[in-house]
Amino acid sequence: MNENLELIFEFESAEKYNEAYSLYQKLISENNADFETWKYYFFFLWSMIENVNGQFTKVTDLRTELETELKNGLNKYSEFAEFNFIAGYAISIFPYEFGEYEKLDIKGKQMLKKASEMEPSNPIYKMVYLGSQVLNEKEQKLYKKACAESKPILKTKYSGKGLLNGYFNQVFNRDEKKASR
Repeated sequence: MNENLELIFEFESAEKYNEAYSLYQKLISENNADFETWKYYFFFLWSMIENVNGQFTKVTDLRTELETELKNGLNKYSEFAEFNFIAGYAISIFPYEFGEYEKLDIKGKQMLKKASEMEPSNPIYKMVYLGSQVLNEKEQKLYKKACAESKPILKTKYSGKGLLNGYFNQVFNRDEKKASR
């Protein structure tokens, strides 16, 4: 993993979002961002819009920046399953953050479907795609199976530091006993 990304994850974990943003900006401008940098930066922008509560003091419009990064991602990475998963997930959760709500809600779900079709053996992609749909009884069984198959993968894939890893670990790796309390 890139040394700079590791430092960014430290900043994110310590809620030093301004420092993380500055380093992301440096990486984006210097490298023309590889996919790894892009996905963490995209998720960072999405997180800053949704969750920060004044701890981030960037003055420009994050929604515009997020929309720009989505367009960049669509142009560069649309044939990556992980791109379709991450961007599709973010769009499907909050489509209004990306522009025209109804079109983007559909687009997010299409991207989740594409990720699951590109990597049909990936239970995480299948779980999230099925979870974004209204399911019949047979599909509900497939969803539950994908959830169970995803648990051990999620514990390792998203066990690292940083906003993206922390978010996916928290959201997709809930302890069902704790969640029901």
